[in-house]
Amino acid sequence: MTALAAPEAAGDAARADLLEAENRKLRKINRVLMDRVERALDTPTGNAFSLFQLAITLESKVGQRTVELSTLAQTLRHEISERREAEAALSIAKAEAEQANLSKTRFLLAASHDLHQPLNAARLFLGALADELSGERPRELVERIEAALDSVDDLLSALLDISRLDAGVWPVHPESFPLAPLLARLAREYLPQAQALGLAMRVVPSSLVVHTDRRLLERVMRNLISNAIRYTASGRILVGCRRRGADICLEVADTGIGIPDEKRQLIFEEFRQLGNNPRRDDKGVGLGLAIVDRIVRLLGLSIAVQSRPGRGSRFAVRVPLGVAGAEDPATPAAPPLLAGNLLASNLGGRVVVVVDNDEAVQAAMATLLQGWGCTLAIAASAAEAIERLDALGRPPDLIVADYHLDGRHLDGGNLGTAAIDSLRRRFGAAVPALVISSNRSETLEADIRALGHGFLGKPVAPAKLRAMLSYLLSEARPR
Repeated sequence: MTALAAPEAAGDAARADLLEAENRKLRKINRVLMDRVERALDTPTGNAFSLFQLAITLESKVGQRTVELSTLAQTLRHEISERREAEAALSIAKAEAEQANLSKTRFLLAASHDLHQPLNAARLFLGALADELSGERPRELVERIEAALDSVDDLLSALLDISRLDAGVWPVHPESFPLAPLLARLAREYLPQAQALGLAMRVVPSSLVVHTDRRLLERVMRNLISNAIRYTASGRILVGCRRRGADICLEVADTGIGIPDEKRQLIFEEFRQLGNNPRRDDKGVGLGLAIVDRIVRLLGLSIAVQSRPGRGSRFAVRVPLGVAGAEDPATPAAPPLLAGNLLASNLGGRVVVVVDNDEAVQAAMATLLQGWGCTLAIAASAAEAIERLDALGRPPDLIVADYHLDGRHLDGGNLGTAAIDSLRRRFGAAVPALVISSNRSETLEADIRALGHGFLGKPVAPAKLRAMLSYLLSEARPR
């Protein structure tokens, strides 16, 4: 029974109980009067007629109340039956909607893989082309193409995130953790970006501890800071936090274009953007704040917006205070490529085995890696890769494998990690390996790194690929 139906049903039941009590009372009075009538008939001085008349009246009322009670009970049973049918229909509709949402997410996961494959091949071919170009104008055109591919990639990733959040399949792991490491990471990443655009940015350190999902909270802060940079033409951006009772407010303030009152709620809708973005070359896709809104609701948090057009905006996310003494787990040192350093180690002559079932990606990887002087063994499976390496007569120096070798996302399928295991059993466990996937979730990346493999998300930037290969080779144990 629904929450609204419950009070009505309770009222009907109360009325039925009241009628039943009145009926019992009238029956009792009737029995007493009939008894008196019988005694009065035996007593010469008794007023038997008046008592008999009263008994008849009471008997009529009892009958009337009985009919009313039966009618009310029947109505009540009918209403309860209708409400149960409505609840069953609502339950079925809810289950169908949830299944449709999950189906949409499964479709987008598969579509994401299929769409990232040609994008990945395009990025790799573009990297190989850039290595062949020397003129300033051709390189400028390559950079513009790369920027366009970045925009498509951002849109695909944002759509997938929206779908996962709507379907409720995004894992949440609340815990207490200090804010200091999070704020330090944000400062390292965004201070250079802000300074390059002529913006003054300050991230205020904090010793406070919060309790929520650390990865999702970091995602919220990244989106808010990116949004502030995008909509601030000049001035400053401030990131910090303050305590509010049992909560902590994480705030991002800017001196940007501001938000009119009538658009305050619209900014959290999909593909909603203010029309006066000062950075024409960085329009975004209009999904950043929609993702923020969904994550905040998923975590049970709240977000407040204060803004004045032409003066700037302040976004404040309210997070529960955590348990004092919580520690941030040790984070493995990021590969040098994540810091923007390209290692100088030479890839020439190295034997690299590439396991990928997409022919376009195979061709792109072959073009790029051969341009770097690598000796290649390219295959669609581990068994085929072993055959090619045996024919080559040399063991691999490094393994590069696509994570979903058959494009299946939610049902397991043929995984690149299994192919790596097969190759390592054949050629030695010390062979370094890199996994590439269109699924760039933090959970998958953490799982891949826990296996001791490198990880890159699609589409792969050639510069990052080269730096990662160099890093893995430099870290490899002697065989």
